[in-house]
Amino acid sequence: MNTTSQPRPVLRDAGAGNLVRQTHATVTIKLEASQAEEGRIGAAEFTFPPHFGPPLHIHHAEDEILQVLEGTLRVVCGDVDATLDAGGFAYLPRGVPHTFQVQGDRPARALALFTPGGAEGLFTAPPEEFDARAERYQVEFVGPPLGA
Repeated sequence: MNTTSQPRPVLRDAGAGNLVRQTHATVTIKLEASQAEEGRIGAAEFTFPPHFGPPLHIHHAEDEILQVLEGTLRVVCGDVDATLDAGGFAYLPRGVPHTFQVQGDRPARALALFTPGGAEGLFTAPPEEFDARAERYQVEFVGPPLGA
C-alpha cells in the first residue's frame, strides 16, 4: 500500500470560491496556492466593468495566463498589442510589463492563472493595503492604465 499522500483536487461550481469585491472588479479566488501541491498554481476569476484596466505592471515572481470568458479585452504585453474576445487566451510572462483594458460598454470576465501560485492573494487586500501587498507579491506598477 502506498502511504504517500496524493494531491487533492479542488472543484468549484460556477460562482463558487472566495468572493472579494474590489473597487473596480469582483474577484473570485478559485484556487489558492496553498491548495495546490507545492503552491505551483493559483487561479482567480475576475469580472471587470466597462473600460476598466489596471496600471501597466510587471509580475516579477510568476507568469500569468488570462482566458477571456466574456466580453473583449485589449491586452498589451511588451511590444504586443492585441484585442481578445471571449475564448481568447494570453500568456503574460514574468518580467514583462503588461496591462489590459475592457473594450466596449459591457463588462468582461476572465480567468487568471498564476504560476507559481500566490499572486491571487494580492486581490484579497483591502484597497488601502493594495500597494503594500503588491510589493509583497513582487508586482511593480510601471505606468498608467491604457487610455489614461
